[in-house]
Amino acid sequence: MKTLAFSLFLLLNSVIAGSVPGSGLSDTTEFAVNSELLEDHKHLKYHENYEPLKLYEHYEHYDASDSIMLYSIPEVVIEQNRQSFFNEDKKVSVPDSLIRAVFSSADAGLLLSLFTPAYINTNGGSGSSSSLFLRGVNSYQTTVSWNGFLLNSLSLGTMDFSLIPVAAAGDISVVHGAAGSIAGSGNFGGSVLLRNRAEWDDRLQVGVKSELGSYDERHLSLSAKIGSRILQYQLYVFSHKAENNFIYTDTHKPGNPLERASNNTLNNTGIVQNLFVRLPRNNKIETGIWYQSRKKELPAIMGSYVPASAMQRDSSLRVYAKWTKGWSRASLSLNTAMFDEFMLFRDKNLPDDNHYSIDSRIHSSRLMGDLNYRYEVTGYLIVDGGLEVSSLSADVDAYGGNVSEIRSAAITAMKLRWSGITGNLSLRKEFQGDIEIPLLFSAGVKKDLPFRGLAIKSSYSDQFRIPTFNDMYWKPGGDPQLLPESGYTADLGLVQVIETRTGSGVTVDVTAYRSEINNMIQWVPTGTGSWWGPENRKEILVRGIESSLLSRGKIRQFSYTLGISHNFVRSQITATYNGIKSHEGNQLMYVPVHTGSVRAGLSSGRSFFGFTGNYTGSRFTGNDNNRQYMMHPFMVFNGYAGYRIKAGDVAGKIQLRVMNLLNNQYQVVRSYPMPGRTFHLSLSLDFNT
Repeated sequence: MKTLAFSLFLLLNSVIAGSVPGSGLSDTTEFAVNSELLEDHKHLKYHENYEPLKLYEHYEHYDASDSIMLYSIPEVVIEQNRQSFFNEDKKVSVPDSLIRAVFSSADAGLLLSLFTPAYINTNGGSGSSSSLFLRGVNSYQTTVSWNGFLLNSLSLGTMDFSLIPVAAAGDISVVHGAAGSIAGSGNFGGSVLLRNRAEWDDRLQVGVKSELGSYDERHLSLSAKIGSRILQYQLYVFSHKAENNFIYTDTHKPGNPLERASNNTLNNTGIVQNLFVRLPRNNKIETGIWYQSRKKELPAIMGSYVPASAMQRDSSLRVYAKWTKGWSRASLSLNTAMFDEFMLFRDKNLPDDNHYSIDSRIHSSRLMGDLNYRYEVTGYLIVDGGLEVSSLSADVDAYGGNVSEIRSAAITAMKLRWSGITGNLSLRKEFQGDIEIPLLFSAGVKKDLPFRGLAIKSSYSDQFRIPTFNDMYWKPGGDPQLLPESGYTADLGLVQVIETRTGSGVTVDVTAYRSEINNMIQWVPTGTGSWWGPENRKEILVRGIESSLLSRGKIRQFSYTLGISHNFVRSQITATYNGIKSHEGNQLMYVPVHTGSVRAGLSSGRSFFGFTGNYTGSRFTGNDNNRQYMMHPFMVFNGYAGYRIKAGDVAGKIQLRVMNLLNNQYQVVRSYPMPGRTFHLSLSLDFNT
């Protein structure tokens, strides 16, 4: 019966794609075959439409620890969005399935720190604001997208990763140094891509997870995947609460007394839904809704004798819809989204005051549209063209009213695949009010070298970043005359993949990169020191090397995973407009020279355990690089262990996580303490048919 079903599946795909090789688009859709099924159909490996995916080609969907082999099937419609389709020449990082499962109740900021050498800037306690510093640039110079739509704040330009639940996105990947002509404004560091994908099979899958942690942390979630080969529905609902009243050593007070954090509670709830529909004549529709509300109290800094009373509330509603039409050699997609976001910040001079000294409200909305056409000219060449239009508006008390902008862009790109070479070329022209934006150009190539499993990748990208609304309109401090940022990013990398017939493998990736940023915008204290304001830094030079090693395999009854990553970066101010020569040659504030991560996992039967570690080097807290205020380096280890249970159609998992295993006292942001050792016990149950 399995043989007949699998043969019918092959026949259906042959009818869709055409029986002649090259008659369909050369992109692929991944099809997972477990080892038992593959054993029954060994002859399929020699079918003309099948070839194993090499680890270094599309390794973002490969996980040897799952005992899954991936095979590629020619597909009529290229479903990947532009950012995912044109990135073979880039370094791409993804978490393995074990790390994702262990930290599924965490936020994306914590997850990114476990599988990339990126620096995550956070100010203490579960649910606290979290930002990403990638490749030695600031957090607002890396973009984040959800199913192809930009998430970065209109006012700040950053994305708070504490607002992204790991389980809300099916796929999470990091494109280092993403092309500006593909991803748009603000990609000097790269792009973080969040994507929800349909799994086209008959299924009813419902999961419940409950987690209890130290300092009264509680996480509860419900997930569901329901559908057929025509329709798929996905649901994720969560509630995350915490007191965060941990004990820390206040090194800013005489005698270094022990203090308990206060005014630090978290209440975060949300729901994410996705619907995928297959219609006749190769039409597909995809929609998604993401609603979230978070209330977070903000504690006082170390050394403070006045109780804190600050509070921030964030709420957002994000809705998108996509329509895709496929032909034998082309695809057309029309995508639209509406994002509405609100932030309230309140504070009092004293907790018992009857009025707020600060009552700031930020309301922003975005309406985005994207038209994309992709065509296979020959079996070796695919061309792509598209138009993007965005209507942006913000109503902020500090702006003095409502401000709005219309932005548009025209994009064209092509992909060439020939004789072990994959090349990407793209152009982008953006239009935004009175700002003159140059034509952005990007080109890259990946070449498979004669030695099996070895590839070289290189890319060049023009980059550009438009000032944020806060940069231009915030009062006091904002400057409408700020110059936009411009520059380029270039990198060169080698990837070596060694695989064995037993499923073991080692991947080594080393990438050297260089960026130049002109007119970089930084918020600094004003001459009077009474407020901060944005200033252009004439020129920033960033040079670095990213390296990573990933090994997976099996020793007797144990399956293992070992991963190590490191980033060395020099981000220097090479020229200034304000004539402060002493700043030239200095490292950018809050950018560590060295960051790294290590992780190891073992599993045997139903048991699994492992650890992760993160290293952050010293950081300067000012552009003057004053060593008196330099942040000390630190390394934090986390451990985990769990046991899987199975009873009929119900599967479950009991798991214990220990964060900050060695109980280190450290600070990521100056004067904000981080929690010591914490324990997190969880139970998850999944019903599958």
